[in-house]
Amino acid sequence: MVRKILATYLALFLLAAPVAAAEEEAEVEFPDYVVLPIEAGTIVPFDGVLLSLDAAAKMVTEKKFESAECDLRINYELQLQEEKYQLLLDYKDIELTAWKDKYESMMILKSSENDLLQGLIIKQNPSKAPFMVALGFGIGTLTSLGIFALSTEIVTQ
Repeated sequence: MVRKILATYLALFLLAAPVAAAEEEAEVEFPDYVVLPIEAGTIVPFDGVLLSLDAAAKMVTEKKFESAECDLRINYELQLQEEKYQLLLDYKDIELTAWKDKYESMMILKSSENDLLQGLIIKQNPSKAPFMVALGFGIGTLTSLGIFALSTEIVTQ
């Protein structure tokens, strides 16, 4: 029984020690900042900086609106970036549209040129080129044979 009580006590002590240490570290006291009005010649109970009422009011006001000013600045910068990237996106869209229009007009031009060339080919009369080639080959062959026959006859005489 004593062992159980001692074990329970030691277990609770071991668990409570880190919690107590954490609480001690968390309990750091910060000085209380208070703005008090004083009159000329009054002795103050601490060392510090003397502020006029206007300066103190300005500091309190600036502190009060510091987060709003920060939010406004962040929103302004975000809006600038958004507009910049929107401008870039719009420029890319315009560029893409221009390339697409250029491609489509080139394809239309190509298609019309192909139709024109096909029409010219279909409208042509059958050419006499194969007949002329055969005639030229025949005349050339006969001329060659004639020259060969004459040269052999000249040599034999």
